[in-house]
Amino acid sequence: MELRPGEGGLTALVGDERERPLVGSIGGQLGDAPGDAGHRVATVAERECTLLAHPRLLEQMDAHGIDVVVLCGENNVTYATGYAAPSQEPARASATRTVALITKTDERLVPARLLDFEQGTEALASAIADHGGTLAIDEYPSLALRTVLADRTPGNAAPLLAAAKLVKAPAEIERIRRAQRINEQAMDDVLPALRPGIRDTDLTALFFRRIFELGATGNTVDPIWNVIPTSIAEGPFTLTGHLPFPWPTSGRVLERGDVIFNDTGIDFEGWASDFGRTWCVGVEPDARQRSQFRRYMDIIEACCDVIKPGATAWDVAVAARDTNGGEPPWLPHFYVAHGIGTEAAELPFCGTDLGQEIESQVVLAAGTVLVLEPVVWEEGYGGYRAEEVVVVTDDGCQLLTDYPHAPYG
Repeated sequence: MELRPGEGGLTALVGDERERPLVGSIGGQLGDAPGDAGHRVATVAERECTLLAHPRLLEQMDAHGIDVVVLCGENNVTYATGYAAPSQEPARASATRTVALITKTDERLVPARLLDFEQGTEALASAIADHGGTLAIDEYPSLALRTVLADRTPGNAAPLLAAAKLVKAPAEIERIRRAQRINEQAMDDVLPALRPGIRDTDLTALFFRRIFELGATGNTVDPIWNVIPTSIAEGPFTLTGHLPFPWPTSGRVLERGDVIFNDTGIDFEGWASDFGRTWCVGVEPDARQRSQFRRYMDIIEACCDVIKPGATAWDVAVAARDTNGGEPPWLPHFYVAHGIGTEAAELPFCGTDLGQEIESQVVLAAGTVLVLEPVVWEEGYGGYRAEEVVVVTDDGCQLLTDYPHAPYG
């Protein structure tokens, strides 16, 4: 079955920028939010996103024959209800979470505590039992919850969520754009600090401080500042023998001449950003490195030329590969492009090992948002990697990323 969004064009790319808090707004109804003071109330702009998302979710519930959807994943709860949990507080998150129950006529937020234990899962199961019909769940926080719901034989909610999220409304696109801008503005402070002798963890600290000063509501990607070797043999061992990326930040002292693949992602009011660039420590790129960058830009342009309503994920992968002399310009354990929304990486994916049969069924539409992340690699000479966020428009695509490729171009 083809993964296609609902019909409808994208007429605008900028949503409502109002920021007044709307206390207690939960989906289509108003009421008190679960009584945990650590949870942030939704803004008017977040509520607008939720009101736009809800009909798409109901449409996909009908299409998949589902009467009740149980959402345990924080990002999915935010998508469906606008309710945001403090994901930056792991201790709190491990003890309690807010679960959303979505039916065709109502939605309900349930404070779910201690889901690793029978007492907690039975309380949640009791709340779910109030809603009959076919059931689907997005994820199981614990084996205990899977066990207690076994009699309902829940289906997998991931396909219907993926189809609902495939197209973003203008207000949702504006949330992504805002998240991306915060990420990029933070990099305006990080890049000047890049110099021989600084530790990668110092860059992380600077980045974290700046994103929250700029209004980020969370961090989604542990900042990556990987020093890329000129050959695979010089890098960390991998079972596959491929270029290792990413690996954890370790406190490494950066040296003159290091080439860094960086990758960061932040959260803004439930919506994600994704940033990637290649930087040089203390030197300018040489002629070969600039050539790698030009090939990267050629691949980006080729992908953007085919990205439009009706194109498929496979079309994007083929365009990237053909521009790179027939070789896939992406890391084999990743892909050349992925979607972004409430997750830093979500459907659609382009250039996976699923191949043509599957990716030809994933059809892009106006409002689909993609992150292009090709990698140009030359064994013995290193390579170039960056990321560009684009939104599919009515007649093509438009860049949401607005950050230079210094020092390459």
